[in-house]
Amino acid sequence: MFNVVCQNMRIFISHATKNKEVVLKFAEFLESVSSEIEVFCSSENGSIKVGKDFIKTIFEELNSSALFIPVLSKEYYESRFCMIELGVAYSYFFNKYEKEGEEYIMPFALHPVTRGQALSGTPMANIQTGEMNDEDDIKSLLEYLSAEKGVHIGAGVNRKLHSFKAELDQIFLTKQNIVELARIGTYFDDSIDFKRKEDVVSYSVKDNAIIVNYNVNPYEKMEVKKPNFISMVLKYVDTIDLGRYLDFNDAAEFTFVLTSFTNSLMRIYVEFKYTGQSVLETFKLPVVYGENKLSIPLKEMRSKALTQIKEICFVIHPEDVVEEEGMFQIGEIRIC
Repeated sequence: MFNVVCQNMRIFISHATKNKEVVLKFAEFLESVSSEIEVFCSSENGSIKVGKDFIKTIFEELNSSALFIPVLSKEYYESRFCMIELGVAYSYFFNKYEKEGEEYIMPFALHPVTRGQALSGTPMANIQTGEMNDEDDIKSLLEYLSAEKGVHIGAGVNRKLHSFKAELDQIFLTKQNIVELARIGTYFDDSIDFKRKEDVVSYSVKDNAIIVNYNVNPYEKMEVKKPNFISMVLKYVDTIDLGRYLDFNDAAEFTFVLTSFTNSLMRIYVEFKYTGQSVLETFKLPVVYGENKLSIPLKEMRSKALTQIKEICFVIHPEDVVEEEGMFQIGEIRIC
């Protein structure tokens, strides 16, 4: 959590420790736009003590604060300390100012949590929530501080805001987990005869790595129609923007480690599909037995479509395997 302490303005910012890097940038930005804003930082397991002093300390901080900003993230909801702070703050301001108490709470959602998800299903659902990566929402906060709290906002706000947004994007992109954001699935040409999908291809996830088992002739028939393809797919409910990485580093690469546990797989194809299931680009990568560190330069796909990736597909064909049955693992999927 954070406290913004100043001569005329004090803001209590509640956050999860794991989001400290983002909130530090937010605090630095607030300090930079007004000399009347001074920031005091403490984490959920830092200067606010647990135990019998925990609630008392929160009340003391809230009593001297004019605004409470919870930074709502996945990690925030997983922290019981953060949830206590949020509940105590809402109760405190509501009891002190009645219905107007909601005006003293300005939540900000942290990607991938959206404003619509942030307080849904809670007594605070009616409170307007901003998004940390939305410049207009940050501007609204500054306008509120200026118009309602009398805080003088200095010159160069737009430049500082753009800089803050760029720093935020870099943090998000660095920490973005491409696998966690996706829905994983396995597929094949189902025009073949099969009893169970799992007989042809199945997958499991361990330590953020995906293990794929495949068999192009699961019933060991002498003459059989084999699937034209077998694939493991990362699907995104919303699109994922891979083009943004090139804004910060033109040498950005999509990388992963493929471990072939059987001496069967000779090559794998990686397809990038964008909105509408259209294929942006397909890359053919050689595979040997054991560990394969593979990479694809993003600049080879530079286009608007790269900002709207819907699926990343890892595909094999019958001609890509030596033996009919095999197993491989794909892990360490990231943008470097």
